[in-house]
Amino acid sequence: MKTTASSKTREFLRWQFRQRNRLLTCGIAKSDASGYSVVTVPHHNVRKGTVEIYKDLVSALQRHASIAARLRADGWQIASYTTT
Repeated sequence: MKTTASSKTREFLRWQFRQRNRLLTCGIAKSDASGYSVVTVPHHNVRKGTVEIYKDLVSALQRHASIAARLRADGWQIASYTTT
């Protein structure tokens, strides 16, 4: 969890995917300032991570579901998940 004077971010959904020896994390965080962030980070190359901002939770959840479906279709499996 990251907290600054101007905004607070709270992660509330995170799925970790595994394909062979690679890991990738995809999650959603709530930011008071900007809405909802869908964050995708490949552990083998974190520089290729992405952050997509959505104004509403439904859009963020739909995007997360779309990413998860694409990953599963490409052979990735859910290794772990957390919700808060």
